[in-house]
Amino acid sequence: MDRRWILYLLLAGLMVAIIWRNEFSDKADPSWTRCTESLLEQVFTSNCTLRYQGEQTPS
Repeated sequence: MDRRWILYLLLAGLMVAIIWRNEFSDKADPSWTRCTESLLEQVFTSNCTLRYQGEQTPS
């Protein structure tokens, strides 16, 4: 089997897992999604402006 097909299968599995978690899981959204900044910006600046007023704890 060509290595390219292994990569395609891994990417397809990752896509299915992400869709499954978002659509069929009752888990809450990740904490970093409560901030208006991107995750990359949060990592480097440690800033989090809350997206919704009801939220109390940033990521």
